[in-house]
Amino acid sequence: MSIEKIILGLPEKSAADRKAMRDNAIRLADTGSEAQRAQAQQLLAALDGREEDERKTLFARLKDAPVGQRVLEAFKAVPMTENERKTIQALLDNPGSTSTELSRACGHDSMIWQMHFGNLCKDRQDRLWPAEIAEHRDAPFFSGILADIDEKNRFTMKPEVAEAFAVLGLRGRKRVST
Repeated sequence: MSIEKIILGLPEKSAADRKAMRDNAIRLADTGSEAQRAQAQQLLAALDGREEDERKTLFARLKDAPVGQRVLEAFKAVPMTENERKTIQALLDNPGSTSTELSRACGHDSMIWQMHFGNLCKDRQDRLWPAEIAEHRDAPFFSGILADIDEKNRFTMKPEVAEAFAVLGLRGRKRVST
């Protein structure tokens, strides 16, 4: 099959199919013959263009949508794993906690909660909204997409986000006063 036909067929390919095609093209771009390398580069450029067009279409569709709708859309498109569910639940159950406290709530010895939470936000940011640049480092603060952090580094789920998670069956446990 010619590379032109493969490229024309991209719109009908699933995300998994396109990932496999990308992986194969990357391999051929490195190890293939001269002709294979050239075709691999064509395919990679076409895949990049297709993904950029999809991002633009998605942004146009969701840019004015309410926060809750965007959260529901993001977690419908990329369902949460059990680890992500536990990470989200820890914050819903323990608002105003540090990353260390939230890590412990998830059963971790190390301070890993923020990495897990940041990654689940990053994986869905195209359907949510872009992460702002962190104040203390020149990089996106992915955890800030769904959670607020105060000056004492304590995290709380944004209220509209918590409402959307409630629709998905995740609610914070009621605390019993002692």
